Amino acid sequence: MTDSISIYGILNVTPDSFSDGGMFNDADEAVRHALQMISDGADVIDIGGMSTRPGFDNISAEEELSRVIPVIKKIRAVSSCRISLDTFRAGVAARAIEAGADIINDISGLSDPDMAPLIASAGVEAVLMRNGLDGAHVPWEETIGQTVDRAKACGISDDKIILDPGVGFTDSRETDIELIRAIPAIKQRWGYPVLLGVSRKRITSVFYNGDSLPKERDGASVALALYGMSIGADALRVHNVKQTYAAVRAFKHMTDG
Repeated sequence: MTDSISIYGILNVTPDSFSDGGMFNDADEAVRHALQMISDGADVIDIGGMSTRPGFDNISAEEELSRVIPVIKKIRAVSSCRISLDTFRAGVAARAIEAGADIINDISGLSDPDMAPLIASAGVEAVLMRNGLDGAHVPWEETIGQTVDRAKACGISDDKIILDPGVGFTDSRETDIELIRAIPAIKQRWGYPVLLGVSRKRITSVFYNGDSLPKERDGASVALALYGMSIGADALRVHNVKQTYAAVRAFKHMTDG
């Protein structure tokens, strides 16, 4: 942990993720990358077995499990670093918790009716995202509130809840910017830690002079992450752990006096 900021290192074990699809399909290569991110400063390894980029392929639960469970087990065998699983399926989450996952990162806002009870009974942490890709521009206050209410009704304790505003899962870049700027209001209203995930997403592309590939967007990604941190974000979900870790340390060194 960089002072009070947690860094989640993204580990996509998928062939089609928007930034690094296909790079870490092999379990041993995925574990090597995870250990490198831990060495670079990651506090959490966030594993994804199914791409959720726009137009993603909805693979079977069996395929998702075959991708993530071996990686979770291999990382847990060699490291005590916290492991997060990015999934919206309760069945996959249950197997991941059995294999050693500490956090369930649900981009769907607990849409699976079995997910919240599972998280509550297992006592793991839950990253709950506001997801605005249902075609309707529902105010973030409403979608986050509904997810929090669902979590609490099913018994997820307050100290296990982390909120993700859902940057990139919206109808426009303007809404993405609105969500980043809403971090102080989100914290004030609900009081939970906030995880900000902007790394290499479409919002970062607007700051480049001309086209940019996702892997070329780390400069804007780090800048937006630092801005989010400066207004209250408690955790950052990133691809480039090494550069983010150094940027956070430098920023805090200069601003903390």
